[in-house]
Amino acid sequence: MENTDRPTVAEPGAVPPSTTLNGEPAPGTEAPQKPDKKLSLRHHLAISSFWFGNNLHWGALGMIIIPSQATRMSSGIGITEGEITGWTIGMGAIVGALVPPIVGAFSDRCTLPIGRRRPFVIGGTILNVIALGIFYAAFVRQNFWGYVAAWMLIGLGNNIAVGAFSGIIPDVVPTGERGLASSWMATMQQFGTIGGFILGGLLLSTGREKDLVAITIIALVLSGVTVLTTLGTPERQCKHAEPLRLSELKDCFWIDPRKHPDFGWVWFTRACFTTGWWLIQPILLYFMRDVVLAKDPAGAVSLLGGIVLLGAIPTGIAGGVLSDRWGRKRIIFIAAMVMSFTCVLFAVLGFLPAESRLVGVYIIAVLWGFGYGAYLSVDWALGTDVLPNPDHAGKDMGVWHLSMVIPQSISAPAAGLLLKPFVRPGEGYALGGYTLVFLVACVFMFLCGALIFRVKKAR
Repeated sequence: MENTDRPTVAEPGAVPPSTTLNGEPAPGTEAPQKPDKKLSLRHHLAISSFWFGNNLHWGALGMIIIPSQATRMSSGIGITEGEITGWTIGMGAIVGALVPPIVGAFSDRCTLPIGRRRPFVIGGTILNVIALGIFYAAFVRQNFWGYVAAWMLIGLGNNIAVGAFSGIIPDVVPTGERGLASSWMATMQQFGTIGGFILGGLLLSTGREKDLVAITIIALVLSGVTVLTTLGTPERQCKHAEPLRLSELKDCFWIDPRKHPDFGWVWFTRACFTTGWWLIQPILLYFMRDVVLAKDPAGAVSLLGGIVLLGAIPTGIAGGVLSDRWGRKRIIFIAAMVMSFTCVLFAVLGFLPAESRLVGVYIIAVLWGFGYGAYLSVDWALGTDVLPNPDHAGKDMGVWHLSMVIPQSISAPAAGLLLKPFVRPGEGYALGGYTLVFLVACVFMFLCGALIFRVKKAR
């Protein structure tokens, strides 16, 4: 850990560190010093490695394991697979909406010697791993409500960790390196998500008994990267802080967009992007089965993920670095428009001859990867650029995190409901349902790009 004994120097225009969440004086509160020292490659990798494990976790579970298990559960409990997938993911997202802002605020004021964020990251990961075991047990027993409850417990543990971890980049990364840090983060996110696709797809395509193997690997990877991140991140200690009062909890969930319009627009455009993404993500396995007519849908989604990675890696690496020079908004605009166009291509794929669809979906996936990688490479950096108060980065990033989980809680169940009228008993869903979902996703991706230039003070 770096020396924390140097005096804190306020940045121009920064809110003084001795403030409450509302900006009122809080005498005696000592905030950690602002990041001013360049980080080494080792530090950047340590910070971003957490996202590899986190995205492998969600990629495997949300994209492959839950949809696959939902298909196997649906015949026994009388609920369609789309509804099981949508409601499970959506209920988990409610936890994701409630936890990070509160945890972020508490971590802002944590004075433990090991740092502000580490205690929550470690504790949340331990709970996450325990909940994965409960989740598997509920599936084996075909207990739907136990299954949903266990998924929410997974979300609780994970969001405790993420809620605190979200403050690390503004805590320790200098402003001029945030594009680079965001680029590393995007790269690790992509590797993690695609690794989750591949892990889930390869194992589940070989038999039901592999569920336990997949979940065990997820738990081990998540634990490993948590160790790497907590040991390798140069986190600063907050030596003294006023305790968080109950009256301030409401402020954990709100930043007034009238006072901070740039933050409001970044929040809203990210919410549009996330809505489009989570309309698509839960139904990909069924899309590969019903429209693409893949013989092995889980394996096909795994290959799809690998192809997306091929497109995402170059734009993910370059986007964040270039955004430090050219600005974030241009890259987000281009990325969102590429993904909006890609949604249209997915929507019309089913009208191609059946023998052309598998090749077609993989070609489209490359383009999807270009946009996805570019967006992720600057998304986090722009979010940190518009934080209202750097001294409350954990709380503010928790509010920003809501732009991901609130849309998830709505759009994942909405995808199942949009597909429901198109169900064909014993044959999956009709083409029209998938076309509808992709076109709705297209609109939200378009709004993300079209509205990003409403952000004025950030580049």
